[in-house]
Amino acid sequence: MGRRHHHWLILLGAAALSASAATPGCSCGGDENNGFTEGTGAGDGIGGQGGAGGALFPVGSGGSGAGAPVDCAEPCEQGNICSHGTCVPLVPCTNDNGCSNDTYCEPATGCVPWEGAMPGNDEQCINVIAAGIFSPKLKCEFSVAPAGDPFPGHVDVQGTPIVVNFNVPASAGPPSIAAAFTATVNNGYTEDLGVIRVLHGNDCGLEANLGGTDLNADGIVDYVVSSATLAAGDLDGDGSAEIVAYAADGGMMAFTRKAGVWQLLWKAPYPGGVNWSACTAANHRCSFGWSGPAIHDINDDGVPEVLREGAVFAADGTFLSGNPPGYLNYSQGMFPIVANLDEDPAIEFTNGDNIWEWANGAWVVEPYYPGATSTFPGHVAVANFGAYGTGVPAEAPELVVVRAVAGSSTVAVLARDGSYAQPPTNVPGAGGGGPPTISDFDGDGLPEVAVAGQAYYTIYDIDCGPTPRPNGTCAAGPCDFANGACPPNGYIAWSRQTQDISSNVTGSSVFDFEADGQSEVVYGDECFTRVYNGMNGDVLFSQYRSSCTWNENPIIADVDGNFRADLVVPSNKACSLGGAGVACTMLDASGVDVQFPGIRCEQNTDCVSGVCDSGFCRCTADAQCCGAMDDAACAAEGHRCAPPPAGTAGAGNTCRAAHPTGVSGIRVYSDANDKWVRSRTIWNQHAYAVTHVNEDGTIPQSSQWTQNWMTPGLNNFRQNVPGNQDGTATGDATAGASNTFGCSGAGAALQAPVCNRGADSIGAGLSVGFYVEGNEVCSTATMGALAPGACETVTCTWANPPPTESAAVDVTVIPNDDGAYAECKPGNNEGTLRGVFCTPPQ
Repeated sequence: MGRRHHHWLILLGAAALSASAATPGCSCGGDENNGFTEGTGAGDGIGGQGGAGGALFPVGSGGSGAGAPVDCAEPCEQGNICSHGTCVPLVPCTNDNGCSNDTYCEPATGCVPWEGAMPGNDEQCINVIAAGIFSPKLKCEFSVAPAGDPFPGHVDVQGTPIVVNFNVPASAGPPSIAAAFTATVNNGYTEDLGVIRVLHGNDCGLEANLGGTDLNADGIVDYVVSSATLAAGDLDGDGSAEIVAYAADGGMMAFTRKAGVWQLLWKAPYPGGVNWSACTAANHRCSFGWSGPAIHDINDDGVPEVLREGAVFAADGTFLSGNPPGYLNYSQGMFPIVANLDEDPAIEFTNGDNIWEWANGAWVVEPYYPGATSTFPGHVAVANFGAYGTGVPAEAPELVVVRAVAGSSTVAVLARDGSYAQPPTNVPGAGGGGPPTISDFDGDGLPEVAVAGQAYYTIYDIDCGPTPRPNGTCAAGPCDFANGACPPNGYIAWSRQTQDISSNVTGSSVFDFEADGQSEVVYGDECFTRVYNGMNGDVLFSQYRSSCTWNENPIIADVDGNFRADLVVPSNKACSLGGAGVACTMLDASGVDVQFPGIRCEQNTDCVSGVCDSGFCRCTADAQCCGAMDDAACAAEGHRCAPPPAGTAGAGNTCRAAHPTGVSGIRVYSDANDKWVRSRTIWNQHAYAVTHVNEDGTIPQSSQWTQNWMTPGLNNFRQNVPGNQDGTATGDATAGASNTFGCSGAGAALQAPVCNRGADSIGAGLSVGFYVEGNEVCSTATMGALAPGACETVTCTWANPPPTESAAVDVTVIPNDDGAYAECKPGNNEGTLRGVFCTPPQ
């Protein structure tokens, strides 16, 4: 026998399969026999009866990571290279996009194998969304209780959701979304009948209901306070986070997941002597019930404590301490703000009116604050705004305090001695003001403050005052309350009109979706969730929601473990008429959001209509405004083809945000083009700071805290981060060459290695298609996440392969064939499965 490009190994049953797979082989070159065995056996094949002919070749160590070279059994012929045990032609190239079979480009040589390369991936692999091209799509939602659910009416969400991966290890499953849900009673909203729903982050399916039953056999149904945000952290040291909630009877509850089953960890009774009381059954309202707990290790002993307002509970629910001396509450409840605010190792707690230090099991007031300044309690956030205060170190943080006093609502930034970095600045309009958010919104490297009021969402910037900071800039955004430019020296960068008549104290969150150093603002009012350009206040995205509004806000986290950020939005139909949601006053004559000019684009292919003009998708019908391409479906999705606001560049109608109905529950959005940067898989409490909780939900000792305001790239509050050093890093899917397939009565079981040669992990579920002459013959998906440099062998069954060797065909393997994952090099994906045929069983 002479040399030939395809050798065939006749299946001799399961034993032959096992023995053959242990020996590397090559589909090209080599001597006459090349170490294979021939026969006519008709034993068992893969998954069924083997045929009278067919082929099986080993793939080598396709599941290995980088640095584990695989050699073909014989050297490949000149002009060929070995990819995962299979010889393929060496092809010339100018860049990696011209390569296939898990190879990369060395221009002087051609496409060479990644196997054996060090490192085994491209550490410069990045892919970011073009600035301003912001295209979220609905990923999943929970708005209706499943059939047979014991709480069919519990669909309203009044608090901020949390996101945590409760699996140990995290790779055992996706993260979860948790929130307290409630129902209406006699057409009125309730706060005392909350039930925690834990949802799977990958599809919003219900994982568990917690509460709503008699949990401790005392004859009383244990509900949680639905208007209070939950908190999560590892309380018992098992490596998995617990969920903590306000109990409707004034106590606290903690839930834990053991061996996949949720259960009550402890229930702490109402402690007495605190500022709150039990909920009132007559009106279903809860005393100071709009806040939520926080989890920190305040005594640095390796075991966290739970805070409610200023009261402290141990990790086992034991009541340790009440509110500190002189503690005053604010509004409908305050979120515990804890940080190391000075140079000693003890941890401080603040309500904006005082600062207390935790010492010997109690809070002790710090004399340095507020100094001679007259202060009042309010919503607080912490960051470093510069060198402020007399005798205060430049690296010390400042307090942002939002408060309403004597009918006047203000935002102030105070140094540690109580002096002002920004004096009290009025909240525009009718006042209000929710928990503040801190970030670098204008990209000047210095923090600014974002606050939602009753009628406006506003960015406050010290650099827009009379004394700008060194290198500080003042963004040139509009002030809607002034019908144009913001007042000079008024400490306001921009302010956009909103609608929050019901509570006017909602929160917001921040994320740099584009990793360009300028943060976007995410805020939900009574009718819409909007994403604003942090630099100038342009509305990049709007999608309808409904809420009577408490302190809740949307959050950003990776909810499904796919290494991409997701946007989680809570909604409720409280205060609504007939389920329509609160009456929306910010709709134009076409019934669309006056603030949102339309879905943005960079090129024609970004638009369903195929027309991108001046940065906006143009349309002639509602059907051109959503992927379903149906008028009714797009309208239900909240998109309507309508004229853009006056002055919008370009010609033609745009796809704008409508408000077709009220909505309840949880909605999760991801980027339609899969280009948002990655995020952490956790947002564990309302007062969220990335340095106070590990990504697995464990709580670091306070002595191990990294000071957020001293960490490059942070100095923020209520903002999530990419979760690795380079948020723009992305994965790069490739497929190695293969000659592994097995024959059975079901057809040909095709196998191929799928690898990630990019700079960041690729989540599980990457689509992989197997094609012959452009036609898909079978498809599958990866089972696990692929770290940079790692590979996974995938398998799918082709039901009707060629029946004879003379008809054998090469199969093209294409990972990410649906384009759902935005990788850095989409042109290098293809791999080749050589010479497939299976003789039908006799």
